[in-house]
Amino acid sequence: MLTYTVNMIYRTRPERQVPHVVAGVEALQRRIAESLTERLGTLGIELRGSHGRILDLIGPDGTRPSVLAHGWVSKQAIGQRIRELHELGLVEVERDRDDRRATVVRRTRQGDLILAQLAAGIAELERELRDQVGAARYEVFRGVLDELAGNHLPPALDQRNGG
Repeated sequence: MLTYTVNMIYRTRPERQVPHVVAGVEALQRRIAESLTERLGTLGIELRGSHGRILDLIGPDGTRPSVLAHGWVSKQAIGQRIRELHELGLVEVERDRDDRRATVVRRTRQGDLILAQLAAGIAELERELRDQVGAARYEVFRGVLDELAGNHLPPALDQRNGG
């Protein structure tokens, strides 16, 4: 049934190279993942997209797992990703100095280096995309993307961007 439905969707927009928005978003997401995976592969590390997002969400003084998970994923899922990042040596988990019942996640020096590599990779990818379509069209794309996706960012990212 699903295959039939997908085939029907593809036939509804024969004039478009990308048949529908979901296919376009998935294709762009694959391009982004391949680009960042290639960049990190030179460092000998393999991360999921959620690993990079978590590294980015950790504040300079550390962040509680519940804050990292809030409104985005379950506490169990964030716990699993944090364990994976810890095994890779990218984060440390310590007792919160203010509340010994809670834990705080902090990036290690290696985590900071990986985050810097990810940021550089994203900046490079954005330059490539801008070069591909031109600066004016890219800025329109980013504006539309911000408008459509802005309400669905993980809370910490939304707040970081003034939302």
